[in-house]
Amino acid sequence: MSLRIGTTHFKNTDFILYAVKRGLVTANGASYHTGHPPALGRMLREGTLDIAPTSSIIYAQNHRDLLILPDFSINARGRTMSILLFSDEILSLRELEARRVTVPGTSASSSALLEIILKWKDIHAEIIHHEEPDLDSMLDISDAALLIGDQALKANYDGRTFIADLGEEWARLTGKKMVYALWVITKEAAEREPEKVREFYHALRRSRELAYRNLGPLFSTLARELGVSMDFMMRHLTTLDYTLGKEEMEGLEEYFRQARRFGILDEMPGINLFEV
Repeated sequence: MSLRIGTTHFKNTDFILYAVKRGLVTANGASYHTGHPPALGRMLREGTLDIAPTSSIIYAQNHRDLLILPDFSINARGRTMSILLFSDEILSLRELEARRVTVPGTSASSSALLEIILKWKDIHAEIIHHEEPDLDSMLDISDAALLIGDQALKANYDGRTFIADLGEEWARLTGKKMVYALWVITKEAAEREPEKVREFYHALRRSRELAYRNLGPLFSTLARELGVSMDFMMRHLTTLDYTLGKEEMEGLEEYFRQARRFGILDEMPGINLFEV
């Protein structure tokens, strides 16, 4: 049975999969399925995917059934340019007191991060879920709206006003990195096809290495696809880190602790890595 691999619509995962998507690196017998991180998380839970990049909070909520692929994440220390809270009317987080905020169905980790930040700052806002990440329709029903990924980047590039980059807010509160997404594997797939999982892991490492060796063409291609300048795409992607080392693990554990503190998680999850 081939491995069923999830991919996202976002340019940040395109970075890691740069060489895979262009056929420069192959993982034999793998098939690819695209969706937003929460949807990929649901597919992992349902057993219709084996490996996917998904929201860190989804791993935490399902840690007994999932393993983390070592050395891979999407994280940042501070600014991201793509985890942004927009508003046409208010100028600060503090002004969200007794106001409404919409969050999109494309986000799980960032929606939880927003809730953590608001509760930590003792700001009482009503959070409304809105499936589509459409800024104008979200702001029609609320005072502020969270966008992530490509939609946030494009709105930022087009000059829409944002009041907070959640990565910067997290860094001010904790001094730590924020791990937004992990590559995770179902335990069933890890037990069924461990060698194929290892093959995919090594293919992903080669793909990431080739991306770093081809930054100019990569920035140019992804910028053209999104409709932004190459410089803007470069500034965004270089704020992100795609590894999972000691600092990233510390940031991930802090995120889980705060999610537990504020009632988003019922328990602290175990950090369970697949052995490569």
